[in-house]
Amino acid sequence: MNGALQNIPPFMRALIEQQFFGGLTQKGLLGFGWNHPIALAIGTAVALVFASRAVAGEIESGAMELILSQPITRLNYFTGHVLFALTSIALMSLIGVCGTLIGIQVYSLAPLEGAILFKVAFNFFLLHSTWYGITLLFSVFGREAGHVAFIGFLLALVSYFVQVIAQLWTKAAFLLPYTVHTYYSPQKIFVNGELKPISVIVLLGLIVVSIGIAGWRFRKRDIP
Repeated sequence: MNGALQNIPPFMRALIEQQFFGGLTQKGLLGFGWNHPIALAIGTAVALVFASRAVAGEIESGAMELILSQPITRLNYFTGHVLFALTSIALMSLIGVCGTLIGIQVYSLAPLEGAILFKVAFNFFLLHSTWYGITLLFSVFGREAGHVAFIGFLLALVSYFVQVIAQLWTKAAFLLPYTVHTYYSPQKIFVNGELKPISVIVLLGLIVVSIGIAGWRFRKRDIP
C-alpha cells in the first residue's frame, strides 16, 4: 500500500496521508472511520434536523401556537428540546464507541484504552452539538425548517472543505482556526492519546454561546 502511494499524484497522496494520520495502522484506520464523511454526515444530519425542527419547524407546521397555548413556559419548551437533542447526540457518540469495540472484537484487533475511546466520542459529541447550537440559533430567527437546515448544512460543508484545503495548501493554512472541523481530530487522539484543551474550549464555547443566544431570542420573539 505504501508503495502504491508513491505512484499517485502528490495532491491525492497528501489527501490520503492527511486522512490516515498515523499511517495505515490500526489506530490510523480507526481514526479515519470516526472522521469518515459518512459518519460526519450522519452526525451533522441528526443535529440539523433536531435544531431546525425545534422552533422554525414548529412555526412552519402551525403547531407552535398550540403548544405555547398550553400551561408550558417558553423556557421549559426550549430546555426540553435542547436536552433531548444533546442526549440523542451523546447516545449516537456512545453507539460509535460500541461499534468500535465490536469491530475490535470481531476482527481480533489490539485492545484500546477506554480513555482514548472516551476522548474520541466526547470530541464527536462536541462537534455535532456545536452544529446543533449554530443551527438552533438560525432556527429561532426562522419560520421554515428547510431553509434553516440548508443554512446549517452549507456552513458544515464549507467548514469541512475549507479545513481539508487549508491542511493541504500552506497558503490557506491561516483559515484553519476559523473552521469548526479543525477542532475535531479523532486521528490525533487515537495516535497521540490526547484531546487538546483548545478543542474542548472552542467547541464548548460555541455550544454555550449559540444555545444561550438562541434561548434569549426565543423568549423575546413573536410567534406568528
